[in-house]
Amino acid sequence: QVLLSEPYPGYGRHVRRAITLFVIAMNIHASQYEVLKNCMGMLTQFSSYQKEFLFYEIMHSYIYVLEKQKSILSRSMVLSIEDSARDKANRISTLTVKAINTTICQGACGKKNTVGKMRLIETILTVSRLGFSMFRQSPHETDGINFCDLLMETWSTLWNITDEQAGNCDRFVEHLGLELYLDTYFVCSQVKTDDRRVTIKITTLIRNMLGLMGNIAEVAHIRPKLQEAEEMIRSFYMLRCYNKDGDSECDIMEIRYSAAGILSHICSDGPDKWQMTDEELSYETVLKGIEEAVDSWNINSKRSINYKSFNPILHILRVDCPYPCKLWLSGLSPTSARRKLGGLSRCYGGMAVWSC
Repeated sequence: QVLLSEPYPGYGRHVRRAITLFVIAMNIHASQYEVLKNCMGMLTQFSSYQKEFLFYEIMHSYIYVLEKQKSILSRSMVLSIEDSARDKANRISTLTVKAINTTICQGACGKKNTVGKMRLIETILTVSRLGFSMFRQSPHETDGINFCDLLMETWSTLWNITDEQAGNCDRFVEHLGLELYLDTYFVCSQVKTDDRRVTIKITTLIRNMLGLMGNIAEVAHIRPKLQEAEEMIRSFYMLRCYNKDGDSECDIMEIRYSAAGILSHICSDGPDKWQMTDEELSYETVLKGIEEAVDSWNINSKRSINYKSFNPILHILRVDCPYPCKLWLSGLSPTSARRKLGGLSRCYGGMAVWSC
């Protein structure tokens, strides 16, 4: 606690030494939940400035811990290891992924691409697949719910690390992230339960997955890959009207917004780029579906939709872009905030886009 208080002579040196000790402790005790919990908890207390010089050492340590738990989870799929060992690996993995996400959110935006090159995306996807395998076996039971916690954290972190990062989006696709999305969505869509714990977590998981898929859809050269599987487009089309009684209004609105947004990005490339052959998913049908979805929104409903910049969505302002896509963009925020959109977009070259 002394290191978290006001600076004193030698403060910076002591902070770096403390952080180094926490990193060493995590590497040595990579399977001790309480030790890791305390170390990671303390590391999140330090500011991004304090961790600046040791940022990559911290991230390497997190990845090392995650790799170790990945091996335990992987062995549990083929060997009869104790449930307690598997559950412990699940808790440590969830804790570690959450710590990674927190560290990135604390001020590592400029380092996201470099972090992506550290095998982080590949490792998180592998852990997510293992967690999904466990979740799929018993989504209604305690085991499945616990692994759903892991999935929520992995998809939240991947959502964060791919935000306006085309290189990381490429890595996600390269390591079969789109296939994992489809598998996870299918299982989530099949879960029927009155247990609110389960429905709330599944809604949060779907929200996180769609947030990431929205990042993918913002990258022009990757968008065609979203049409390679008809079920991919169908999932977005269904989710544009997502609703679960009793779930957070904010989460439900985010899911609808993200699903309609993904379709808007894909449709903005024009009918010539549309690959669906099913009449139910024709270009005109999907555009009409976007318009109907946006028109049904309560414009004053609660939501938590944030953009680092308008750059990824400005292409929808083109003159030749279909009206439903622009309608989705107008539904970005309540009326009072929309009035500011024009002025803000000019700061990002929006006027030049409008004239195209």
